[in-house]
Amino acid sequence: MKINFYKQVLIFFIAFTLIYCKGSQVTTNNDDIVVSYDTIIPKKEFLPVQLEYANLLHTKPDSIQNIKLYTFINDWMDTKYLLGGETKDGIDCSSFSQLLYIEVYDKYIERTAHKQFESDYINKFRGKEFLEEGDLLFFHREGEQVISHVGVYLANNKFINATSYKGTTGVSGVKICDITNPFWEKRYVAGGKRNDL
Repeated sequence: MKINFYKQVLIFFIAFTLIYCKGSQVTTNNDDIVVSYDTIIPKKEFLPVQLEYANLLHTKPDSIQNIKLYTFINDWMDTKYLLGGETKDGIDCSSFSQLLYIEVYDKYIERTAHKQFESDYINKFRGKEFLEEGDLLFFHREGEQVISHVGVYLANNKFINATSYKGTTGVSGVKICDITNPFWEKRYVAGGKRNDL
């Protein structure tokens, strides 16, 4: 009887200490006494922009780390396409990529897609498997060799660009496209990394 009392006191003391210290989940069984409590695990909270773009890019919210990049994209999303445009009233592909690089990365790139491609600051590569967030994507018109379009790679074959191509959405402008779409795949020339990023 004495031993059982001491066991109960010991179990109570251990349970009280664990609950007080919020340790990991413990269940202690002893004939008459069961002590159990829930572990307190803080939930990670994500910003709305992380949740939105994780969904659009088919990835996890915690992979959306460059909040400045995705906030910039969000501010410009659905802006209409305008050849030569540089404002929210209308923007073209190279103006969009130039502005993104200046505002997000604090780096200057040239104004036209062709000049961005020819820049000494941009290291070109062909393999799509080497693409990383923030890399430039260069395209030409079908049957032409001159670079005529540029976008910025995000993740999972998705890139952001200002385009006149409406595709299945029926909408042109600043939007996320997929490089595996046949329209883009056959026009793809190279990826490009700015060598000081």
